[in-house]
Parts: sequence; structure tokens; C-alpha cells
Amino acid sequence: MSDTSQSTDPVAATAAIGSAVHEVHWRDALPWWILFRAAGMAFSPTVILLAAFGGLATWAGWAMIDSLAGPTAGLELPASSVTSVSKRALPNAWSLLSKLPLPLADAGRLVVAPFSPAGPLSQAAASAARLLWFVLAWSLFGTAITRHAAVTMIGEESPGFLGGLRFGVSRWPSSFNSVAFVLLGVALLSLPGAVLGLLMRADWGLAIAGVVWPLVLAGGLVLAILVVGMAAGWPLMVAAVGVERGDSFQAISTAFSYLYQRPSHYAFYAVVAVVVFVPSLFAAGLFADATTTLAFWATSFGMGRARTTGLLETAAGTMADAAAAAPQFGLRAILFWHDCIETLLGSFAWGYFWAIATAAYMLLRRDVDGTELDEVVLDELPSEAGA
Repeated sequence: MSDTSQSTDPVAATAAIGSAVHEVHWRDALPWWILFRAAGMAFSPTVILLAAFGGLATWAGWAMIDSLAGPTAGLELPASSVTSVSKRALPNAWSLLSKLPLPLADAGRLVVAPFSPAGPLSQAAASAARLLWFVLAWSLFGTAITRHAAVTMIGEESPGFLGGLRFGVSRWPSSFNSVAFVLLGVALLSLPGAVLGLLMRADWGLAIAGVVWPLVLAGGLVLAILVVGMAAGWPLMVAAVGVERGDSFQAISTAFSYLYQRPSHYAFYAVVAVVVFVPSLFAAGLFADATTTLAFWATSFGMGRARTTGLLETAAGTMADAAAAAPQFGLRAILFWHDCIETLLGSFAWGYFWAIATAAYMLLRRDVDGTELDEVVLDELPSEAGA
């Protein structure tokens, strides 16, 4: 009787339930919550600085390509961190949504342009050069950001800016070659199609192509698997190098495996990342906007309303009309520092992108391989020690 009364005691039952609830591991119940931690990591000064250097490197390389081959027709520079350095505009939290599209969309435009069948060869070559430089720049700085994000998310000591940069410098070939090898495979597999294209210059060759076109479509499907896998899986390849310290072939195999085995999971993580991106960007823009506004507000007490209004109008006129008379040196210097803030703010989107890519890789690795989220290869290279 005593055992029965104890088992039906409501107080004891409530305590037992409370004990059970207390033991729930929310990281196991909601593992994708790590995406929110990664979003918060995008506010880290280390991530923002690494992303800023990556954006500046991309912009510098594209400027060099444009000076040699001319601007690429039909392909605009992404309106993000790579071009914000050349625009004079005070940061505004709301206008950033139109000025800073998702980096994934920027990369998508770069991938599509070289594969346009009706585009001129010169445009395809220039677009391919820009794509390779884009991949090269972010193979270094993206790998550095993913390393910093992975180590920080598992609670280990952050490598910091220099440590992350050293890791990126030492491991960028693995990230870059993972894309280069896929592109090489695409080029080799397209050779039979190129030979058939030579025959299609004649009407009889076009007739042959019409007969064997199902085989051409089958080859196109294989190419689509490779190109789509490369474009969508590229962030996972870079993250694989940052998390696993793996080589190019490991990065390719894991990225394609995770992408095509768990496409719905990947899409879900992408949707969560986009939803979280909007308030995160607004928060970053709000702080940047408040910083510039309050800086002028504090100095306005000493300058006076008339002087402050005149400087702001001059600055607005300078930003709106590049041919206007040059302002005083002091105002030009102030605008320069505002441009620096805008550049850092533009880099926030790329830092967010790579931090989220790291978390998504760790989640997909858990979904496919059953690897715990806190497993990151920590063996240090000589160049990384002491960072």
C-alpha cells in the first residue's frame, strides 16, 4: 500500500515531471538553434574585419580585371561590401536592405554569367576571371572566418583576427582547389558537347545533334549536378576546410554528400538564416546610423546649429554630385571615416554569411554522419600557434 500511495502522490509526480523536464538537452532537441549563435557571431569585430578585408580584396581584383579587359557587360558589381567603398552615403538602417543583397545572390550572378550560351566569348572570359578571383579572395578570408566561427562556437579560445588570418593563408588552397577541381571536371565533361557543337555549324551536323540530343541532355544533367552542387555547396566546402582542416577532395565529397542527401535540411537552414538576417542587419545598421548621428549631435553643441546645418548640407551635396566643388579637408576627412563605417557595415553581410555557413555545415554533418556539434579539429599548424 505504501508503494502504491507513493506512486500516485501528485506532489511526487509533479517533482518527477519537473526533474525530467530539467534534464532536457535543448541543443539536442533543437540543434538548429546554433544558427542563432552564428548570427550573433557576425557582430564580432574579428569577423567584421576579416569580411571587410575580403570585400576590399574582391573589389581590388575586379577593378584590376576591368582595367585590363574592360567592364563586363551585363554583370553589375554586387551592391555589397565590395562596392560600398566607392559610394559616399551616410549609413541608414532601412536603406541597407536594398543596398546589401544576400551574398548568395551575388555569387549566383557570378556563376550564371560564364555559363550563358548566348553571351560573347569575351564576356564569358571576363566573367570567368571575376568568378575565379571572387573564389580566390573568399577562399582565404572565408576560410579564416569559418575557422574563427567554428572554434568560438564550441567554446574554445578564439584564434582572433591574426590567428584566423594565418589559418586562412595556410589553408586557402584547399578551399580554392575544391571549386577549381569541380570546374575542371565541368570543362572536361563539356568537351564532347563542344565537338558536337562544331558539327552543328552545318545543317547535317544539326540533324545528327537532333537524333542524339537525349544523350546531350543526359550530359547536361550531369553538368547541372556539378554546377548546382558547386554553387550551393561552395559555402560548405569552405566550412569543411575551416572545421575539419581537410583537403580539397574531402571538402568536395562532404559538401556534395550533405547537399544532395539532406536538401530539405539545407533549405530549412537557409530559410532560417534569411529570416534572422533581416533583424540582424537592421540592428547593425541601427548602431552605425546612431553612431554617425550622435557624433554630429555631440559636436553640434559647440559648432552651433547654423554651422552644423551648413556642413551637413555640404556633405549631402558632395555625396549627390561628384562634380561639385571639393569641400574643406576636414569635411573630406569626416566623410572618409563615414565611408569606413559604411564599408564595415557592408562587410557585416559577408561575415554573417560565412558564420551561418559554418553552423549549417556542422548541422548537416550531424544530420548525415551523426557527428556531434562540438567536434572541431583543433590541431594547430606551426603558423597558427601563438595566435
